Parts: sequence; C-alpha cells; structure tokens
Amino acid sequence: MGSIHPPARRWYRCEVVDVQAEMRYWKLEYVSHDFHEPGVPFSRYESALRFAYDAYLRHHAQPLADVLDLLHHKYVETFDSWNMLPWSRAEAILREVWLRMGAPLESLRVKTAPEAGSRPHLH
Repeated sequence: MGSIHPPARRWYRCEVVDVQAEMRYWKLEYVSHDFHEPGVPFSRYESALRFAYDAYLRHHAQPLADVLDLLHHKYVETFDSWNMLPWSRAEAILREVWLRMGAPLESLRVKTAPEAGSRPHLH
C-alpha cells in the first residue's frame, strides 16, 4: 500500500502517509539521492527519514522553508549526538520527503511591491 493523496489543489500534497511503504521505497532508493554518503547504510538514515515524515505530517500545510528553523530545533532536541546525522544531511532528507509528498519547499512571496497595473513577481 502506498501513500494516499487528496484531490489536486493549488499545490499537490499528501495528507496521509503509509510510512512503512515509504520506508520500503527509501531502502531501495536512498543511494540515488543527494543526502546519501557512499558507504553509509540505510539504517543510519532511517531515524532521520522517520523524523522527516513525522515533521511532514505535522506541517504539511506549510512550505518547508516556513518551518525549517522550528524543525532544526526539534531535530536537535530529538536526537542525541550519537544518533544524529549532521543537520545538512537531515535538512536534505526533509527536502526530499517534502518533494516526494508533493509539498512546496518555498513560500510564494511577492518579491517587490507591484506597480499600478502590473503583475507581482513571485519567487
């Protein structure tokens, strides 16, 4: 059983996740993703992946950029130094999970104030 997706919205995001199915996917695919360091076994990433899915389920309505600082603090609180991946790897895992679930990474913000009659620039 895979993830269950709601009907299409402004951005596609998953609100219910079969974490066991996701872990099976990552066990097969983790070596092809940027967070993987050659020679590091899947078991080393498993806790960070579970953390990322928990974070996604709690914050799926928000772009990752909007909750990244909060998640960094939560990550440091959750893991002891022996079990913790470097934050750069954990952040990369969070990004991969957000992407896999179809959630936005960045906020849609107006870059400059629109002039009369012009369209706002989004980034």
